[in-house]
Amino acid sequence: MKTIKTHLRVLVLFCSLIIFFQGCTVYKSIPVSIEQAVQNQSQVRVKTRSKEKMKFSRIIIVDGNHFGVKKTSSDIIYTPLDENTINTINEKDKTVSTIVSVAGPILFIFLVLIGAAIANGGYVY
Repeated sequence: MKTIKTHLRVLVLFCSLIIFFQGCTVYKSIPVSIEQAVQNQSQVRVKTRSKEKMKFSRIIIVDGNHFGVKKTSSDIIYTPLDENTINTINEKDKTVSTIVSVAGPILFIFLVLIGAAIANGGYVY
């Protein structure tokens, strides 16, 4: 019974970490201008001067005004953006986000196997 409980805990931890890493998004450290964000049509994180962080799937221009577009499960939300209150805009780094999402769980599996080998005297079962 104790062995099943131990293995079940490892399995639950493994599944939790996989879910955690799947939701991981990495943003580029170099900020871009609002015009570049509109042109690139990529996912962005906007930091305001009041230290508020907002995430948008993209930024668009409608009638000369900038809007952040956020998709929810039921609809699309358009948030007006004031250029004077924006501190920085960071774009999503697709390459690093993919690497973290894939390499994180693989690294975790590797570490669990090493831990199991050490705990069992060098044998992985």
